[in-house]
Amino acid sequence: MAEVELLPIATMIHLILGIMTIILVFRSEKSNHNERFAALILGWILLILGINYLFRTIIDYQINNDLISTSEYATSFLRFGAQSTWIIFSGLLIVLSLTYPYPLIQNSKIVTLGCLTTILITLIFIPTGIVTNFEYDSSSSLFLLFPFLIWSGIYLRYLHSEIMDDKIEDRTISAVAALLIFAAFGDWLTYWLGIITTQENHFSSRFAVGGSEISDPNVINMVMESALQAIVAVSIISIFIGEVWRCRKRGISGVSIFTFSLFVLGILWFIFDYTQMGIVDSCVETQCKSFNKVYNTYYIFTSQIIRFLLVPLIFMYVILNFNLIETGGENVWFTRVLVLLMLLIVTSSIIELIQTVLPIPQMITSALFAAAVVIFIGWEERITSGMIRQSSSVANTLLESDEVLDFTISRNEYKAYNISVGVSITLALMISLLISLMGINS
Repeated sequence: MAEVELLPIATMIHLILGIMTIILVFRSEKSNHNERFAALILGWILLILGINYLFRTIIDYQINNDLISTSEYATSFLRFGAQSTWIIFSGLLIVLSLTYPYPLIQNSKIVTLGCLTTILITLIFIPTGIVTNFEYDSSSSLFLLFPFLIWSGIYLRYLHSEIMDDKIEDRTISAVAALLIFAAFGDWLTYWLGIITTQENHFSSRFAVGGSEISDPNVINMVMESALQAIVAVSIISIFIGEVWRCRKRGISGVSIFTFSLFVLGILWFIFDYTQMGIVDSCVETQCKSFNKVYNTYYIFTSQIIRFLLVPLIFMYVILNFNLIETGGENVWFTRVLVLLMLLIVTSSIIELIQTVLPIPQMITSALFAAAVVIFIGWEERITSGMIRQSSSVANTLLESDEVLDFTISRNEYKAYNISVGVSITLALMISLLISLMGINS
């Protein structure tokens, strides 16, 4: 039920933020070209996630209302579409990691590479996945290996230069890399302790058994899933150690607080998961049992909120706070509308969740939302200024240190990338629809 409650909201948030970001990119002619391209990729990432959540919203509605059987779901366009958009999302993360915060390809060929990568992933992995009934869908987790290695390397490199070489400005680069890791891996980071202690293997077995009616468990999926879990655990531990080191040398920061929060959540999750191990193993040993209600509530207010609400906020914070797009001049009103929409939607979502879990009268929650609206509108300028306080951009830091070359990306190249991603989405959905209608996997 929690996921059903959050998915429609997440769909709306991601679609709105994605579309508005893409519009702002084309209104930001004076921004650094590489950062502007990164903002364009982030806009499409948000939009793709919105489409993915739309499919999942419809799927959850059908399943919860017994409108679709397991066999019908296994060969449905909605399932194929959701899986396909997730593959495109993973491909976009690869392009983003090559582009930002440190451009590994320092010329406009990065756009061409981005176009080819997205289209090739669509043409190769999506049809293959659908035809094989996504029995090896965890292999797409390998895509996440690229952003993990790149962003982790960037984080550690510039954290080291900030502290050891006394380059205070390099904090901007390491902070962005850490935030992108948090956004890419989302709620998975909160399970780090369970991964290290192999506790998560029990959950993997439960999900494998639960999904056996759709696709058979196999060794490749288990290996790939273990690899992804290892990536997640290494990510959070590396950043945690890095932030502890930085706090001792430079003091605490927002990234540090967020890192420590995820670290503590991982410990709490380990404890809560341990209390449910009998229920988890029931799927394998006898018959699947339902989780404790308190456990489900904790899941809602941690993992679900991080995945559906906090991740888009992190992406938007990176876009607005690190000057990927122009937020002044003619874009001021547009940016303010974007920030206010974001805050109001998230606030309404959290209030709705509280009402779902706790027996609070609707009049009280309505009053709370009205109060939030008044506060946000009354403090509109301060809130917006806080979100876009014009911190130094990553591009400026790298250019001033002569670490990268400045290059130009034409407006037509931005349009070409838009077309390539649009074509990829269209092809993915057409392939999903046609194979679904043909019933190849029946």
